[in-house]
Amino acid sequence: MTAPERSDSAVLWMAVEQRRSLIAWGGILNRLAEAKASMGGVIRIVMSLLTIGCCAAVAETPLAIFPINEESMAQMRKQHPLASAEVNDPVYKREQRYQGFWLRDILKDLARGGRPEADVYVRFRCKDGYLPIMPLPRALAAKGLIAIRDANAPQGEDWQALPGNESSSTPAPSYLVWLSPPGDPDEYPWPYRMVAIELVSSSDALAGLDGNGSKPGRELFITHCLKCHRINGVGGTYGPELNSPCSVTEYWNPRLLSRFIANAGSIRTGTKMPSFDSLREKDVQEIVDYLQSMAGHKKPGAACP
Repeated sequence: MTAPERSDSAVLWMAVEQRRSLIAWGGILNRLAEAKASMGGVIRIVMSLLTIGCCAAVAETPLAIFPINEESMAQMRKQHPLASAEVNDPVYKREQRYQGFWLRDILKDLARGGRPEADVYVRFRCKDGYLPIMPLPRALAAKGLIAIRDANAPQGEDWQALPGNESSSTPAPSYLVWLSPPGDPDEYPWPYRMVAIELVSSSDALAGLDGNGSKPGRELFITHCLKCHRINGVGGTYGPELNSPCSVTEYWNPRLLSRFIANAGSIRTGTKMPSFDSLREKDVQEIVDYLQSMAGHKKPGAACP
């Protein structure tokens, strides 16, 4: 999705989740401190470490995370020169000039945990829950810029407001733009309001997405839908979860679901979901078939009432 109408609705959710995470870690650290002072401290420390391992597995911990904030940008300035680039921007729908750092430089500085490039995906995490992914080799082979400033912004400002956005929000703190190749935005995403870049293993990036149904539909879903929607907890949170506890195919009319995927605006006025003009009728049906097959492959314990 390159449309600018991405709301702030997920920001509060993310803040709550981060606070819960901090509280959980604080509790573990407190238990470790208490354990050291007790007779059975060693055993308790081991148990706490096991707890941390379990939590990390459930959370599908990334191989590496590059947070995008003032501190990380200051560090980047020490290591890499600030680059400038002019691009044909599909969000602003005009030529734009940006300053920032080359995506390739950032990715090369991140550890992959010994995994080959072919087994790693890049995730671009945005404030509003938008979460596009792409294979690491594709990201390294292309020329992407992590923009931290719009050179055409008004004097004294770093950014122009996003077009068509009533809240006058901007792409801050960062915006991924591409100089080459001039590819499909679904293969080369243009995420803005980006707060982190993550490296994840292929198994974690696509966990829980395998069913016994349409393989073409799965690939189409990953390319066009996963950035906004989750399946079994995997994917973006900009749009709703589509499989747990109820599959979207269990409460949507199949005919209308196909039409909604192809052209959401023809079914629901004011929807933020874009139309997919590039998808053939056969492609849309493959996605619906995939979603129907995944209804039988939900998270453990999930059941539609």
